Amino acid sequence: MKVSVAMATCEGERFLEEQLESISAQSRTPDELVVFDDASEDSTFERLERFSRTATFPVRLHRNDARLGITRNFERAIGHCEGDVILLADQDDVWLPPKIETLCGELGREPRAGAVFCNGEIVDELGAPLGTTLWKALGFDPREQRELREGRAAFVFLRHVVAAGTTLAFEARHRPCGLPFPELRSCHDAFLAFVIAARAPVRIVEAPLVRYRLHGGNQVGIRRLNLFAQLQKAREQVDRDAFGYEVEFFERARERLGELADVALREALDEKIAHARCRRDLPDRGLERLATIRRELFSGRYRRYSYGWKSAAQDLWLR
Repeated sequence: MKVSVAMATCEGERFLEEQLESISAQSRTPDELVVFDDASEDSTFERLERFSRTATFPVRLHRNDARLGITRNFERAIGHCEGDVILLADQDDVWLPPKIETLCGELGREPRAGAVFCNGEIVDELGAPLGTTLWKALGFDPREQRELREGRAAFVFLRHVVAAGTTLAFEARHRPCGLPFPELRSCHDAFLAFVIAARAPVRIVEAPLVRYRLHGGNQVGIRRLNLFAQLQKAREQVDRDAFGYEVEFFERARERLGELADVALREALDEKIAHARCRRDLPDRGLERLATIRRELFSGRYRRYSYGWKSAAQDLWLR
């Protein structure tokens, strides 16, 4: 199989070279690296050009004239890939040497598989381990891992899409269902992972094959949260209309999938959208709000499509 790596860069000079070196050091190097730079004003593009002159594989560079944002920039990079398998690369992480070989090997073991994703080690700006992994930070627990291995990836992703873009490899034949991405903020990897999971099996690799760098400039980041920080995050979700975003995200996915998804998944999608609408449109505090939360709890939708009692408590006390 021909393997493409799609990379999106923007003002990435600080960590870019380490990521590029880690791609060069792969036990199975890619057949091409496609990079779209989002109108960087630092030395990012010059560093990319310098790397392209010495790389042992083709590097195709493109530079946007105006800033498009991370989702549109990745959309362009993915759209220009020519490989049978596509991996997504952020500009500030580090790939461990067996990443490409391992993920492609996992796809090769299951001809029907549409995607595979691995775990990742979270590190600080200097690359020092922070003592946790992406799966732990995202709450991707053993029960959900078992669900995914049983072929229920899309149902897990209805609760939360845990396939981070930097850990994902997917079959290019599924690209038309994902592109173009909907007009939503930072949705490229989540949307792609969900629509592929709705159409084909998704496999996982427990090994952390990526060092996910946590730093102040992450456009999309993961933070280790204490209780106070969790409360703050819960309030921020309301401020940025996170539940309205969920409604739009899964409505767009439902439209994109059409009749391709099986009946059970279409029904679950409709339930997820209804649950997200309930949370978005919760009435003011009082008996009516309590009745809505109680109904969602007893229906099991908080458990299936949110974080159970934690989400119910968030709706009752923090909004």
